[in-house]
Amino acid sequence: MAQKPVYVKLDEYKNILTLVDTLKAQVQAAKETLDDIRKLKQEEDVELEIWQTVIQEIENRMNFIDSTITEPENM
Repeated sequence: MAQKPVYVKLDEYKNILTLVDTLKAQVQAAKETLDDIRKLKQEEDVELEIWQTVIQEIENRMNFIDSTITEPENM
């Protein structure tokens, strides 16, 4: 099947090109926003790991203090 030429008014063609450029810019902006969100999530994950480590250390110290206080000393 042979392709037939498509005729488009020059004004419409320019509008289509402008629209395509706008869409490309919006897609690029969305990709950049997604990258920013990804970076923020990674930073958040690091902070959460630090908090988890600190909480675990506090819990270990509390358990040590609790066991030291509640267990009689060997005399």
